[in-house]
Amino acid sequence: EWNSGLRTQDSGLRTQDSGLRTQDSGLRTQDSGLSTQDSAVPTPAHVIRSIFTLGLAQVLSSVGGAALAVLLPRYLGDVNLGKFAFALALTSLVGLAADLGTATYLAKEIARAPARAAALTANALAMRVPLSLLAGLLAVAVVNLAGYDLLTRQVVYVLCLGIVASAMGNVVLGSLQGLQAMKALAAYSVATRLGFAGLAGAVLLGGAGPAEVAVAWVASLALGLAVGLQALLGRVRLSPWTDWGAWRSILLGGLPFFVWQAALLVYGQIDAVLLSLLTHDAVVGWYTAAYRVVMIPAFVPTIIVTVLFPALSAAAGDRPAFHALARRAVQAVLLLSLPMALGIMLLPDKLIGLLGYPERFTHSIVPIVLLAAHIPLVGVDMALGTALNTLDRQRQWALAGVAAAVLNPLLNLVTIPYAQATYGNGAIGAAAITTLTEVFMLAAGLRLLPAGVLGRATLVDAARCVAAGLAMAGVVWLARDLPLAIPVLLGALVYGGACLALGAVSRSDLEQVWLHLAMKSGPLSTVDRRQGTSGR
Repeated sequence: EWNSGLRTQDSGLRTQDSGLRTQDSGLRTQDSGLSTQDSAVPTPAHVIRSIFTLGLAQVLSSVGGAALAVLLPRYLGDVNLGKFAFALALTSLVGLAADLGTATYLAKEIARAPARAAALTANALAMRVPLSLLAGLLAVAVVNLAGYDLLTRQVVYVLCLGIVASAMGNVVLGSLQGLQAMKALAAYSVATRLGFAGLAGAVLLGGAGPAEVAVAWVASLALGLAVGLQALLGRVRLSPWTDWGAWRSILLGGLPFFVWQAALLVYGQIDAVLLSLLTHDAVVGWYTAAYRVVMIPAFVPTIIVTVLFPALSAAAGDRPAFHALARRAVQAVLLLSLPMALGIMLLPDKLIGLLGYPERFTHSIVPIVLLAAHIPLVGVDMALGTALNTLDRQRQWALAGVAAAVLNPLLNLVTIPYAQATYGNGAIGAAAITTLTEVFMLAAGLRLLPAGVLGRATLVDAARCVAAGLAMAGVVWLARDLPLAIPVLLGALVYGGACLALGAVSRSDLEQVWLHLAMKSGPLSTVDRRQGTSGR
């Protein structure tokens, strides 16, 4: 579910109405009871506590994700899981018309000017209603003109309601992120993911099919929207009046962001659509099951970039603080995601057995291995994209995404039929191209990043993480025939010890994290900018 969250954090904007941007460069007074504050660089303590808060929420959300990874393949089977995955991919793609790239635009601009939160949020919500209706009609037209079966059409009809809830929820999330209300973001995540897991589990255990699961998905989005709105209205007093100038500003400001989102969804979701067209529903089900297993640890980079995006936006004018935050984001993503990726690559058959999938889902094993390799790549790409967007280089990053959106389906049109003909499993070809696309985006992101943001120290830190990961991989491979808990525990111990021995993480790092977590959380007011760059 990068789709919930998931990866749309790394987009931004440069062009904006100059009249709206003109404001006092000092303290900004918010118009909705928010405390007066400066868009200064958050302290390391605030960033660490925010990551910890979202991390706790994501642990709970991951329980829901793990439950779904077990329940959906087991109770829907590969064919019905394929129908649901296709319908979800289609409605996500057409849902772009309801978003127009405004969510991260809101996060960026509200982080820079909290006083504009009320006007930007109210007008963005008003824009969503007609756009969501148009997107839903488009999805309905596509499945009818393409001649899909009745059950697939029914699932799409239900998920069209989710387009509305998702579009409104993205506005709320963008505003809360800009206000750095991380507890509210955490509550939204828990409500949607655990809500979906609970509702979907209930209907599946009752013998329901993909249409009922789609109802559960829409209901969970509505629940998350209600939670997010309640949190937002406690911070911002929304105006009922429409400001056409604000509509224009949001529309123009979101266009570069929209280009990136469109490219991201095309190369992130088009594989399910192409698998549906070039193979059959069961193959889509195998690929979807593999993706759900691989995406269980996806919350790690999502948490980091969610917290760092408003922090980097506020620090854009303070290059030493900005560089320090960007470097630490890349290092943290690699440090945490690499061992999980290696573990999944080494133990895919064990995971399939643990989850109790039906025998036909052994076809998901090779796609799991190929997709697991892209976990740290996605994390680094998200961190690089966030840095580029906050430096107002979103257009170049969006163009890289457009290139990937062209490259990905073209390669899939070759590899999916080849893998289907050679191995009887087109999901293998789709998984390989998914990882290759992230390699392309990594190269583009490093090329676009200004000199000085990431230096030799970042490369050394990455090499230390890889070396620690290889040490872990050797131990896990030797112990892979033992009960699953043993290689997992041994791998975690070896990786932690190797990271300390090789200097990928130091005792002082751990002490600082503990110290910042133990500090009492205060308001994010004017902070000492020197704290933004001190320490590791």
